[in-house]
Amino acid sequence: MVSVCLVAAPLVARSGVYRSARETVLEARRQGLDWSLYLGVSSRARGERPADDPPWLVEDVFEPNALRGVHALRRSLARQPITASSEILISLNPQADMALATMGKPWVAYLRGQPWPAPGESSSAKRLAWQLIERVALRRAAAIWATTTTLRQSVDPAGRMPIVPAGIKSVPRTWDGRGNRRRVVWAARYERDKNPFLFSGIISELLDTDLQGRMFGSGPLEAELCAAAPDNLAVCGWAPPNELWEDALVYVGTSHREAFGRSAVEAAMAGVPVIVSQDFGAAELLYTDVALRRRFVLDPNDISAWSDAIRSLRNDEGLRVEASNHVFANANKLSIEHSVRVMRAQLAQTFGSHLAGVSNGGKGDDDA
Repeated sequence: MVSVCLVAAPLVARSGVYRSARETVLEARRQGLDWSLYLGVSSRARGERPADDPPWLVEDVFEPNALRGVHALRRSLARQPITASSEILISLNPQADMALATMGKPWVAYLRGQPWPAPGESSSAKRLAWQLIERVALRRAAAIWATTTTLRQSVDPAGRMPIVPAGIKSVPRTWDGRGNRRRVVWAARYERDKNPFLFSGIISELLDTDLQGRMFGSGPLEAELCAAAPDNLAVCGWAPPNELWEDALVYVGTSHREAFGRSAVEAAMAGVPVIVSQDFGAAELLYTDVALRRRFVLDPNDISAWSDAIRSLRNDEGLRVEASNHVFANANKLSIEHSVRVMRAQLAQTFGSHLAGVSNGGKGDDDA
């Protein structure tokens, strides 16, 4: 059986990629595959590390340090038994792409987010240098996958990359849209690209209602958000996944750019309607009905449209039920089980169907 190791480092939070990587490898091993995982996590990362990791899952302390960090990561990966012994490596973030590009092993770049800063997120010189280095690294990959068509379009306008959905571990459905709820939830890092001040502005427009905003996350904008929060908004820090959707009327995703949108998918799995930016990769996957998409996939610059959409869900139970059922059904097509099957099929296509344990189970994944 071919051994495969996923690599994600450095990570500054135990949130999206961190959780998804763990769940992916756990599911692959449940399917009988010899997969492992290397995580390099900053000592400042918020979130709780699970206890008693198995030998095939290594979590190191690893700090972001620009290109010096990439060289350090390469050295660390070369010393790790699980990466040194694996026949195929899969990178889950740009620094891992750059490190694996110089290791001389077969590897796949699995783009889970935008691989370089957008204008305004860093200096022009740094952004262009990072983009150049990342593009050179990606040219050395045996294959490149993207999680959504939105992400693929931003990196490869020709549309040649396979789409490999970033699967989400299923969460129990806790609501069907019936009954009154008051909580409006936002969950992401407190950083500029997540556009948290749009959410603060939306909630301030709802001061005349009984709705209460809740922001879950961590990041450099936390103090500024707390200082600017209206009376009906609480900036809560991170909470366990099972607490995020408790009493939630709606999840609101305001990001300027979001390659996938794990929190939106989890909310939808729980039966919570979602309102998201047009820049969410998962938007087209969650809202396949044109009329619902028009109401709940919004321009991030039109603050009144967001508050109006929330009011409509608050005041119309029939609409809540329709939206809950719709996003719930679509979210369950984005399961971790399906994601691993598509990964297996793509590995077989890239490296050969003779790879035992890779090609099995790939049949039927016609969206791969």
